[in-house]
Amino acid sequence: MSLCLTTYLKDHHAGSAAGTDLFERVAENHSDPEVRTRVARIAGEIAEDQAALQRILDNFDSEPSGLKDLPAKIGEKIARLKPNKEFTERSPLSDVLEMEMLVIAVHGKSLGWAMLAQLDDPRIDQAEINRLYDRARAQLDELEALRLSQATKLLQEA
Repeated sequence: MSLCLTTYLKDHHAGSAAGTDLFERVAENHSDPEVRTRVARIAGEIAEDQAALQRILDNFDSEPSGLKDLPAKIGEKIARLKPNKEFTERSPLSDVLEMEMLVIAVHGKSLGWAMLAQLDDPRIDQAEINRLYDRARAQLDELEALRLSQATKLLQEA
């Protein structure tokens, strides 16, 4: 077993743990109903992707690191407290910044799948990795379009 590879997988699992929470939050709280609907659908795919990552960890007789997953999840929750001049209601800026965080999260996930696609190891199902990578790229395209649709919110009063 490669310590570097399992550490890499655990790091991506920690990111996915925080990302799953972020997707669920945006799906519940974004001000645009269309964004909420589309992000909720992608959130389901993100959960499936995390399960695929878990299967890969299992193939390497490894498991997620609570020492990495927990701080990542806590960090996502702390990020909710960022001041943006709105304390009693949701700021339009939250919609913009959260969409940017979703794009960054999925980009990171696609980088992980692309890296795994370079490895010749029987414990890594390359057909599944390619499918996961393609889905991540499709998610990225959809999220980027949704992110850009939020641009006019930057002209609103904070």
